[in-house]
Amino acid sequence: MKMNNINSKNYWDARFSSGDWESRRGRFQTQQFAKEQIGFLNLPCDFNGTLLDFGCGLGDAIPFYKKKFPRAKLIGMDISSIGIEKCKKRYGSIAEFLVGSYLDVPKVDVIISSNVFEHLSNDLETANILAQRCKNLYIIVPYREQIKETSNREHINSYNEESFANLSCVKYNIYESRGLYMMTWLEMVFNIWVKNVFRFILRRPMVKPAKQIIFHFKGSL
Repeated sequence: MKMNNINSKNYWDARFSSGDWESRRGRFQTQQFAKEQIGFLNLPCDFNGTLLDFGCGLGDAIPFYKKKFPRAKLIGMDISSIGIEKCKKRYGSIAEFLVGSYLDVPKVDVIISSNVFEHLSNDLETANILAQRCKNLYIIVPYREQIKETSNREHINSYNEESFANLSCVKYNIYESRGLYMMTWLEMVFNIWVKNVFRFILRRPMVKPAKQIIFHFKGSL
């Protein structure tokens, strides 16, 4: 299904500059994603190579990478110049930040791209290029998301285990994600599990927890 893609540089500059991303708990979501994903990264705690966060947004995953891999050199990269300026102000002391697209990504040891590819029209091309710029590539996306065609939808791609069959997949993991709901554990318990009890009693459709899939690919460097 071919969908209109609203995810331009201007679109994300506007979201980041207006405060809309932060008011809608975007920072919280990025932090939740990082907490969930970091245990799936096949990297030692003393990893001292270069780790690049592709599509870093406002950089809120960077402190989690710094804590887990204190010896690593960290780079955040995003197409939004507004986002990168905010990254530099908040996290410039622990990471380098670059404005650019997938064509501008430098050669590094590890690239992590969390919840970016579902926004991209050229997702497969982007994955191929990133794999050429690193030794290990991690791509994290919503798993089997139901994409509905609307004029203002940011997500335009859905993924399953076979979505990147042209790349050398080391491993993938599928897991339930709080980040997709932008909820804490207590919020999830009430908004999903408790409400599901009443849905069951009333014979209404149950809400299933959303899942993410994290792919680990071998890069060509």
